[in-house]
Amino acid sequence: MAKSDELVKYVTERFVRYIEMPKEVRRQVRADRREGKEPWQYRWFGMLPVAIGMWTKPLREGARRLGRSLGKRAER
Repeated sequence: MAKSDELVKYVTERFVRYIEMPKEVRRQVRADRREGKEPWQYRWFGMLPVAIGMWTKPLREGARRLGRSLGKRAER
């Protein structure tokens, strides 16, 4: 039972500390945490999204110059 009491005490302290923190500081901490993370695509797939983007960029630019969209079929 001692461990559960310690856990409750720890969680309560963290919660009170969070609630007492000014809203602007909480937002800044959250923003800093987001900036430190890399996008989920890179965490899951490494450099593969970058390689695919580099490979498809000329195709997208060419289609844009021709006035087409790669995402939609050309309507006739």
